[in-house]
Amino acid sequence: MTRRNFLTVPLALCAPATALSVLAQTPELEGGVLRVGVLTHYKPFSFVEGQLQGFDVDVLKRLAAILKLELKIQPEGMANLQKKLITGEIAVIANQLLTTPENRRQFDFVRPYAANQLVCVQHEDDSRDFLSLDDLLGKKLGVLANTGVEEQARGALGKSVLAFASIDLAFKQLAEKKLDAVLEESLIADFYIERDGLPIKVTSPFAPPLSAGWVVRKGNKVLAQRLSEAVQTLLSDGSFKPISAKWFGYDVSRPSVSHTSLPR
Repeated sequence: MTRRNFLTVPLALCAPATALSVLAQTPELEGGVLRVGVLTHYKPFSFVEGQLQGFDVDVLKRLAAILKLELKIQPEGMANLQKKLITGEIAVIANQLLTTPENRRQFDFVRPYAANQLVCVQHEDDSRDFLSLDDLLGKKLGVLANTGVEEQARGALGKSVLAFASIDLAFKQLAEKKLDAVLEESLIADFYIERDGLPIKVTSPFAPPLSAGWVVRKGNKVLAQRLSEAVQTLLSDGSFKPISAKWFGYDVSRPSVSHTSLPR
């Protein structure tokens, strides 16, 4: 399960000696190669526009440098990534997967470096309070098509829900005041607000915040530990903040800061 189902349910270049001993016990990293899979179409986390890029991709490159490993990335759909993880073709899925009970049954998680939640996004001039789906009855609500969010919103609101093939189209219509609100992940909303300078804002949360992180094959706690140590180095050595600012405009390892109109 990826983060599409909200409503239904981080300048030390050398690893320490203790970390190197763990590395030696990690067969997935033998030969000095880190084989990872990322989603092909998951903007802003990983996507192909001319070349593979994204927030998770930049973090991945930094972690490979911390670990002193060669990086080999395979962009795929989630079904293929899960198959390759099980067969050992890749060691890690390096995207932001929610730490839901379902995902914890399937994978072991690496230490997260960001948190996320479903939020309401409104025009910056809009002072109305939309705190639940009931508050959006009779209002034009934009959502991403073919998601759990669309399914539940339609069940509650019917035809007033407008589904978009790409969420940036919904944000543009919201900026033009053609929609009353959009429901989307907070990090994705922050990305488009920062990138496009849209006159829109994150307002109320529609689901509790959930940590999200990379996953390894279930039971592979040694690899998860090694990658988690690298994430800790990333968060403590100052190299994470510029990566986060590039994509979101702020440090997403601190979930109390966002493009929000609400006091945190």
